[in-house]
Amino acid sequence: MLNAYAIILAAGYGSRMKQCKPTLHLGDKTALQTLAETFIEAGVTPLVVTGYAREKVDQECQRLKLRTIHNANFDDGMFSSVQTGCNALPDDADVFFITPVDIPLIRTRTIAMLLDSATQTDVDVIHPILDDSSLLALPDFLYATEAKRGHPPCMRASMKQAILQYSGEGGLANALDQHAGSTQYIPVIDSGMLLDMDTPADYENLCAMQKLYTVPTMQECYAIWNAVSLPTHIRKHSIAVAGVARVMFEKLPNISPLFKQTVIAGAMLHDIAKGMPQHAAVGAKQVTEFGFPALAQCIADHSHLIPAKGAVTESEIIFLADKFVEGTNKCTLDRRYKEKMACYAESPEVVAAIQQKLQEAQAVLDKVNSAANVDFNTLLTANGTT
Repeated sequence: MLNAYAIILAAGYGSRMKQCKPTLHLGDKTALQTLAETFIEAGVTPLVVTGYAREKVDQECQRLKLRTIHNANFDDGMFSSVQTGCNALPDDADVFFITPVDIPLIRTRTIAMLLDSATQTDVDVIHPILDDSSLLALPDFLYATEAKRGHPPCMRASMKQAILQYSGEGGLANALDQHAGSTQYIPVIDSGMLLDMDTPADYENLCAMQKLYTVPTMQECYAIWNAVSLPTHIRKHSIAVAGVARVMFEKLPNISPLFKQTVIAGAMLHDIAKGMPQHAAVGAKQVTEFGFPALAQCIADHSHLIPAKGAVTESEIIFLADKFVEGTNKCTLDRRYKEKMACYAESPEVVAAIQQKLQEAQAVLDKVNSAANVDFNTLLTANGTT
């Protein structure tokens, strides 16, 4: 196992934020705590570089039992803190990360994937990238130029001297670009690694995103599509299902942002294992492995579902929206299932199974219609559906 350290840069003025960014809260944790715990969960030891607002940041580090290194020259800019952190790296370091404290919503799985790659390659620098192309996955040779490069880079300990000797022009990014010949790019499912909080508006965005952290963003859904090489026709179907799902939940009262994002993500990802035996169960396992266990049940339920008592659930909306879409076209439940029964008219057992599925779908529809006070068959037909 590699000895890994993370240099967390927490020395800046935060002039546009006009607040001490390391101690700003995201939910019930500070930005520094959120980021430090991500590294710790991945087996990486954080080292926090302080500067401006030293006393306040030191107090937070003491509370979290984090080691600090003070950059007395923090006024010289961020690269001075990068070099201060590198100077403090322990001799037993095999690899190290560098990231600003104001990019706190990096996912633990991203760090774990970078570490795993570091054990399998001898390159000097590994960058995480987000391939959120909605049509096709990017080929490897375009990762460096077309994918979105995020934080944190993972570097061999030998890069310490190269960084310490660098002039600082263009910052860390330019310093690492000098080693392009020994650099690898790893696709990850992580839009948080792209988001900082330079301004109050950025901070508000991160606070909102933190509340939805358990389910993938749209960017992350696209990245998952690319990770599993999802065929184009299934991508188009999934987008159509998400559109119907949105119509449905917008008619429901008192729906939370988390409910909405869960439904959209579930609709986008419900068929990621289409074509495999028991594809709903396989898809549920896949989203769990991608780091989103909270979404797994919605994926598992989309093929077969008995409505639950109580409020309408995310699974019920995803299940029903899927039944209202054939290919990319909307259809009523009667049309969907009666056409299938006609195709298997000479097989009574198959017809009976399809009738059972129609009854299940109708039961879910009745529940959603009642909750929304809308007849979705009529609504969809009015919009040009047959």
